[in-house]
Amino acid sequence: MVAAGWNEADARAALASGIRQVLPGLTGQALALPVVPDMGTARCDGRDIKVIMRLASPAVAVCENVLSPAECSELLAYAHDRGLHPSTVVDELSGKNVPHPERSSAGVMLAGAETGLIDRLERRLAALTDWPIANGEGLQILRYRKGQEYRAHFDSFPDGTGGAVHTARGGQRVNTVLVYLQSPEAGGGTAFPACGLTVCPQPGSAVIFRNVDDTGRRDPASLHAGLPVVQGEKVVMTYWQRAGPYA
Repeated sequence: MVAAGWNEADARAALASGIRQVLPGLTGQALALPVVPDMGTARCDGRDIKVIMRLASPAVAVCENVLSPAECSELLAYAHDRGLHPSTVVDELSGKNVPHPERSSAGVMLAGAETGLIDRLERRLAALTDWPIANGEGLQILRYRKGQEYRAHFDSFPDGTGGAVHTARGGQRVNTVLVYLQSPEAGGGTAFPACGLTVCPQPGSAVIFRNVDDTGRRDPASLHAGLPVVQGEKVVMTYWQRAGPYA
């Protein structure tokens, strides 16, 4: 892997992740998954990230101080310059990314380590969840204007042909890190219907949640929604983590 151009540390982490994914099937152990941080303070990339709420089912953590105001502002400006396009969803039959009325935001996908800041944030989020950076998709920035929403959905891919198109590249989406860059004046919370939780957007804070159960299958309790923005504009950054190295 190093000969192919991989950073040695990332190569070691990716190999370790692959081993973790294979061993459970051979030994009957629970599947290795990213960490959803427990209550307390985690030191990552020189920042004291505070976990202010933690649920067991669904596995959800709400964290403060994940990004600084300056980092949020830089990402907002960068996304604006890159240009945002209408969001899509995965068609469960074909696996294609298609427009759908359930998701009315606009967004932009960023390449891994596209800028120095993006590289630093990917590494910070990987460290916070104790999961290889090689298993992360590129960051996605999404903007929701008044009335826009993302109705109740799963981040994990569906079983069947449509999902297989995507899981062929790194396996299932096992974890989501959703970071708020800009909060609206009203509305726009992240709701988890299974437990009645709604997280209110606060710039620099994040909600981290697991999309699968201990066997790696979709967790029904991970169903969530981006509620309609009532006033103002919401901007978020999404970081999805795969079961294996993403390519």
